[in-house]
Amino acid sequence: MNDSAKPNVLLCKGCWQHMKMPIPLRGPISIPFRVFGIRPSQMNPNLCTICETNFTRVKRRKQIVVPTTILFADVRGYTGLSETLGAEKMANMLHCFYDNCTKAVWEKDGIVNKFIGDAALAIFNFPIMQDDHVQQAVWAALDLLKACDEQKEQVTAEIDGENLSLGVGIGIHTGEVSIGELGSSYKEFTAIGPVVNLASRIQGQAEPGEVLVTEDVYQVVADSFPHAEKRVCDLKGVDHPVTGYVLVRQE
Repeated sequence: MNDSAKPNVLLCKGCWQHMKMPIPLRGPISIPFRVFGIRPSQMNPNLCTICETNFTRVKRRKQIVVPTTILFADVRGYTGLSETLGAEKMANMLHCFYDNCTKAVWEKDGIVNKFIGDAALAIFNFPIMQDDHVQQAVWAALDLLKACDEQKEQVTAEIDGENLSLGVGIGIHTGEVSIGELGSSYKEFTAIGPVVNLASRIQGQAEPGEVLVTEDVYQVVADSFPHAEKRVCDLKGVDHPVTGYVLVRQE
């Protein structure tokens, strides 16, 4: 685990990397900044709300192109579980999933850009820049699956051992992504482009409990996963087959 990625740094990593500006996040010196609404970001507590809500001011333009790694994670069997567990228990299960996502991603210096119902979008290499963002995304995905396996056991026990399909599928792709603010009256910080779309599509091909990555990702981590299963996927909206690799944690 990368201890420096835990949510306990004193200065915003994004503001320091991009502007060399020391914005305090914690401790007494951060109190005056909080009066002006500057506090830890919900996307990653080692960033501040300047990184989250003032992108154009920081980068001096609305969009920039950055090499990033995109991770999509999705709860499988959500509809069936909702009908069996009921609203309250399903909300508790999603709460655990969200916590597992944020913990895994934050510990690898990524950001959880958004949750969309039973799915999550994470970005690595912006605003916190990393030379090894591909590897960090892969390890975050495997950590997330490990945590969700433990959650699966808890949910199964909670419903008296009834055999339900519960799991999380994860897809990862890497490449040049457009990142910045979208909209004017309502501004949203997010990533867009073909890399994001392909990460989402390949996530849809991952079975419960799988991390499915593209060829671009696998080339970077192949030495750590020499026996990864190769899978050719026909993806909706993609006019050619895409080669994916199933990554399994090496204990």
